[in-house]
Amino acid sequence: MGKIDKLRDIELELLECFMEVCGREQLKWYASHGTLLGAVRESGFLPWDDDIDVAMPAEDFNELMAHKEWFRAPYCLQTPLDKGRPHIIRLHKNGTTAFDRPLYEILKKGGHHGICIDILPLDEIGDSGFYNLSNFTVPAKYYGPAAKAKFEHLDINVPGSAGKVLSLIYGYWNWPSGTEHASPHNWFFDAETDYSAYVKRYIGWIKAAENKRIYLFGAADSLRIWLKDFGLREQVICTYDNDKNKWGTEAFGVEIRSPAELPGTLDENSILVITSIWHREIGEQLHGMGVKDYYVFLDGLFANEFKERKNNGQTTR
Repeated sequence: MGKIDKLRDIELELLECFMEVCGREQLKWYASHGTLLGAVRESGFLPWDDDIDVAMPAEDFNELMAHKEWFRAPYCLQTPLDKGRPHIIRLHKNGTTAFDRPLYEILKKGGHHGICIDILPLDEIGDSGFYNLSNFTVPAKYYGPAAKAKFEHLDINVPGSAGKVLSLIYGYWNWPSGTEHASPHNWFFDAETDYSAYVKRYIGWIKAAENKRIYLFGAADSLRIWLKDFGLREQVICTYDNDKNKWGTEAFGVEIRSPAELPGTLDENSILVITSIWHREIGEQLHGMGVKDYYVFLDGLFANEFKERKNNGQTTR
């Protein structure tokens, strides 16, 4: 889990890679949305922004989409033809993680979840002379030959009439601060860990639980839902909770213990599953205790799929 500077550094690295490929292949592109606004107002990231958006005319967008091989590891181009991305291109960096919301829907879609930049299509609306950009109708003439603007240490392409594009997207966009409108794109990111580790943590426990003793962490309603949805009560040893008033009691028929008892408890025949809406905070607590091998239950995620597998005899207990 990193600071936003690490996230931004990787996004700038991805943007620079994208710019190099577009320059070599002579593809047209422009900064878009918050990146365009940041370039015009701040010469870089807006104070509250944590992602990068660019846009390409449809012809160039489709050309890029057809040549994923232009990007080599550690970079990965994910297109609308790939799993998990229905309408845009994303350039990711392997070995990183970035999730937005709703997480359970994103996990179900699959695909790459590394830190990325978004590449949007500028779709021509017939012969009208207008582009459709994320449901905004923008005159194509506002783009024209690209102008240049500073974005952090890079000189990037912006629409020739950048101010007019921003006015169509944001209305009165030249407000004095804007920080009160902060809405970070990334709900969670890790600049040093591949997303596959987190995908396994969120959905891998279903397979990992087979024939294992199960220790849980959390003694509130998520525990009740987990017990109801998955029917694995007989494999449960106990649950841990940070509320010391609960230690030595039971929740929904499960013994509650102090987390201080947890280190050294797990072995190859047991797993730990967090059943709490505070799973991120508990995860940090576990890392501080030296416990790094654990799973997370998210309410409603894959419950129906698990029930179908169990009813078809595909799970063992």
